[in-house]
Amino acid sequence: MATKRSQTRTVSDRVAEYVNSPRLRQRVKIGKTLSCTIDGNYGTYQTRVTLARSQIKDATCTCPSDYWPCKHAHALAVTYQEAPESFVDVEKLLRTLKQKTKEELLDLLRQMILIAPSCLQALGVEGFEEPDEDEGDEERW
Repeated sequence: MATKRSQTRTVSDRVAEYVNSPRLRQRVKIGKTLSCTIDGNYGTYQTRVTLARSQIKDATCTCPSDYWPCKHAHALAVTYQEAPESFVDVEKLLRTLKQKTKEELLDLLRQMILIAPSCLQALGVEGFEEPDEDEGDEERW
């Protein structure tokens, strides 16, 4: 007969299932801030952490957890510690992009918009804003 302890997964166990797994996608690093998309057990979440001396200084996640930082934020930080090469270093990417011509950059921007039209919100294009959380509850007919 299994003990209650063996049936209850610890926080470390729940974090470990995500660390450096394919469930952490689109990993990026900008300075000391890490971000990724996480395929969670109950949805897909956007998770971001800012590190200070390898510790979580700030964290946000779209998961419904009441805990801060949540297991997804912990998993993101640990993944960076274990596999920093698995993150796109945006600062390094930007240095590469500085070498491109204006026309090459415009072509890349066109491709980005076709792949992910939601990126237009970063440019302030009307109609591409993030909806308010409460707006989804209203009937739109």
